[in-house]
Amino acid sequence: MQIVRGHLQSYDWGPVDGLQPWSPATGGPQAELWFGTHPNGPSPLLAGGVAEGSLPILMKLLAAARPLSIQIHPPAAIAAARYAAQQADPGLSQLVSDPYGKAEMLIALAPFAILEGFRDPQVSAVALGQLGPQIQPMVKALAQDDLPAAIRLAFDLPTEVVRQEAPALPAAFEDAETADILTQVLTTYPADPGVFVAALLNARTLQPGEAVYVDPGTVHAYVRGLGLEVMTSSDNVLRLGLTSKTVAVDEALGALDVAAQPHACPAEHSAGVDRYAPAGAPFTVDLLERTSTSAAFGRARIVLCLSGSTTVSGLTLQPGEAALLAADDAEVTISVQGTAVMARHGNAAAGAQG
Repeated sequence: MQIVRGHLQSYDWGPVDGLQPWSPATGGPQAELWFGTHPNGPSPLLAGGVAEGSLPILMKLLAAARPLSIQIHPPAAIAAARYAAQQADPGLSQLVSDPYGKAEMLIALAPFAILEGFRDPQVSAVALGQLGPQIQPMVKALAQDDLPAAIRLAFDLPTEVVRQEAPALPAAFEDAETADILTQVLTTYPADPGVFVAALLNARTLQPGEAVYVDPGTVHAYVRGLGLEVMTSSDNVLRLGLTSKTVAVDEALGALDVAAQPHACPAEHSAGVDRYAPAGAPFTVDLLERTSTSAAFGRARIVLCLSGSTTVSGLTLQPGEAALLAADDAEVTISVQGTAVMARHGNAAAGAQG
């Protein structure tokens, strides 16, 4: 068992000091705290050094003050092939950081606006049909249910056309929530062609305790809020806009499943425990409140204290501290005086690290 703090990722979309009380103030953006062993951000040990080993799951606290990129996590076969190609040819763009698929779940800790999966292209065609003539080739592709062609056309738009036409997007949709979330996107990225991709996605706001599970290949974007992520231990992201990072349209479309939708994950409630166990997922997640439980060996586990204190087999965790347990670590007893979260790795789904 390794006792750690979160590894802070100071991405520019994080709010200033947005991950207190789990991380000390830095005076700069705080976007993510990573609890795990992924080489892009292994957690610091309380005793010094960093966590070691190869834990197959990763937990993050995530705070977004403005939209993250539109993302597709490549399935394992695509990730492995791209990773091998990068290893063989260092001149290739480093689009993936490991050879694994990435399945993830987001649980809202505060209201969290997200974009998830494509809406019916015919609905999008009607909405975008209200825009100017430069957008009509996209509309034609949508009317033919050809989402990849519509996305390619969006990225062919000149910057001045994006700036001219994009402000009309929120009003083109009758749904107030969609209009509000698209307005948030446009405020940050008024000249990014990815705003037209964002307009093709379903918009919703998760309330605290609500969760979505995302399979590899599913398009999604997190817009604004505070949440907890649990995922297979991969940092692979292919992007379709709304970012200063690399946008790889061909590679992202090659990894995209246009029919895939995030799965709503209602919690199973019992005394002191809210359990999230989406069908087919390679992990389960328990939110724990003032309760005692145990976690048997045989599965990798992460236990994170969110508030109050949490004792793991006699070791007390404070908020922002976690216990990392490999599958062959012994069973532990857990006593929560406040709130905590426990993730357990299950049998790896096809395409995920295991």
